[in-house]
Amino acid sequence: MTLKERFPAIAAASTLTLTLLAVVFMTSEEPNSHNQKVHLPVVSVLEIERSAETPSLTVQASSQARWPLQLRATSRARVDYLDLEIEPGQLVQKGEVLARLDTHLLESQLYDAQSTLKQAELNLQRHLHEQSVAKTMRTAASSSAFATMEPHIAAARAELKRAQHSVHSAQRLLDDAVIVAPYDGLITQRLVSPGEWVEAGQGLFELVASDSLDVHVPLSKRDWNRVMDNLEDGRITVRGYTGDTWPASVRYLSPLINETTRQRTLVLSISNPYLQMIQLRPNQQVTVRFELKAQDGLYELPLSAVDPDGAIWVVTEQQTLRRVTVTTLEVRADTMIVSLNEELPDAFQLVRYTLPSMVAGKRIEPYSETVRIADKLEAL
Repeated sequence: MTLKERFPAIAAASTLTLTLLAVVFMTSEEPNSHNQKVHLPVVSVLEIERSAETPSLTVQASSQARWPLQLRATSRARVDYLDLEIEPGQLVQKGEVLARLDTHLLESQLYDAQSTLKQAELNLQRHLHEQSVAKTMRTAASSSAFATMEPHIAAARAELKRAQHSVHSAQRLLDDAVIVAPYDGLITQRLVSPGEWVEAGQGLFELVASDSLDVHVPLSKRDWNRVMDNLEDGRITVRGYTGDTWPASVRYLSPLINETTRQRTLVLSISNPYLQMIQLRPNQQVTVRFELKAQDGLYELPLSAVDPDGAIWVVTEQQTLRRVTVTTLEVRADTMIVSLNEELPDAFQLVRYTLPSMVAGKRIEPYSETVRIADKLEAL
């Protein structure tokens, strides 16, 4: 067979060969399951170190006035004098005259009581004289108690004592007609007008002590134990709604326990709260911060690192997850101070963002990021 005759067969065979080679080269190689790289989930972590922290306890409280008092009229009379410069919010000194009542009727009552007293003294002297005369005229054996004026003298002595108390009461009413401040205080209300007729028991002024102010702090048993065991002297601060702060000291702990909340009330004292430029007033909501003693072995963690169950996730040396429970000592603006309930190295990798899908023992790929933890003073 000549070459010309075999050419179609050769061409067909070459085309088939080229087609097979093209198919072979264009077909991708099957992946090798043994050489495939496992993609682990990437988790953001922080390098955390153990340190000495100064935790604090912050609770909500309310301010209450010290020695609230309503000055009342002791008798029915007309207001004869009223200091018009004394308005609510004015500071007054102990013994300062706030108002005077008309005393004409009170003086008349005092004179009547003094007249009755003199008459009682005269009656007693008369009965004593009559007794002495009766004893000289009768023998002791034949004389009765009535004959010797014993009941008369006893009645005269009782009448004299009653008259003395009447004079004292009348004098007291006359003295109370001058309304004075019983202590250094702050006028909170003025309830009387000049020239007004007032009844006995009617309120004239409302006054609170100005030398101190009480702050009532409800504390649970756990918080109270923390405060008593770790409280530093002079480390109690009261913050008002304006952001101003006042130092406070412990006045007393209430012995009563609230039946509903099972809490006890710690009463703090703030000295001279009304003398500052920004005054702290009664019946305000305030924030009380107890700065506790510094403790070793604490950690300052970001809020996102602690799950709702009070646990954190750490990365072990084998790059697996481990769940560790913590005890929260203080929650700040962006961070929290905790102590670990399990033993860990002084430094470890902490998972910054906890997820519900995290499982203990699961392998992960840690990704370290630099995060600025809020400063202690800025977080307050």
